[in-house]
Amino acid sequence: MKANLLCGNRNLPKDILVNSADADWIGIDRGTLILLEAGITPQFAVGDFDSITQEEKSFIERQIEINPYNSEKDDTDLALGIAQAIQSGYKEIQVFGATGGRLDHFLGALQILEKPEYVEEDIVIKLIDQSNEIQFLKRGLYDIEANDLYPYISFIPASYPTVITLKYFKYNLYKETLEQGSTLTISNEITSSHGEVEVIEGNVLMIRSRD
Repeated sequence: MKANLLCGNRNLPKDILVNSADADWIGIDRGTLILLEAGITPQFAVGDFDSITQEEKSFIERQIEINPYNSEKDDTDLALGIAQAIQSGYKEIQVFGATGGRLDHFLGALQILEKPEYVEEDIVIKLIDQSNEIQFLKRGLYDIEANDLYPYISFIPASYPTVITLKYFKYNLYKETLEQGSTLTISNEITSSHGEVEVIEGNVLMIRSRD
């Protein structure tokens, strides 16, 4: 099962709430308000709801049940929402509205992609905005479909050493060891209908993007 999580309205892909209105949406804090205002009732909502006014909170409570967390907690609202989505049976999670704000929250979101139990269970989590799509790849062979919406593709080592092979790319690599601090795998392009990525050792963040 696949779920879309909405954290806010920053950098959203064009018309995402219109084109994906029938998807399973989950509201993360203020994202809950944005969904309801768009006529979308989320499967559930998670957060401390400290980013909305009391009037906005009352608007939400008239439509769905919420159980706000204490604002002083050990996990971010997004981390709690992803955990609850996985507990609800979702194996693929797309996160929207999590970029373009505080860098500490963004880096925290990246950390969630690398959470060992999610990686071990093959949970696919993507951070998506109008210009980027970010996904964690562990060791393995991946068939990556070309996407005109995000034509550029980069691979950022998430551990060292990392060894990677790329086929059907503008810049192919064969068992290349990625050194710490290297920008070798920034801004590549798939040259066929699909590209082949093999992470032989280590882990990478795959970032698909456009200008």
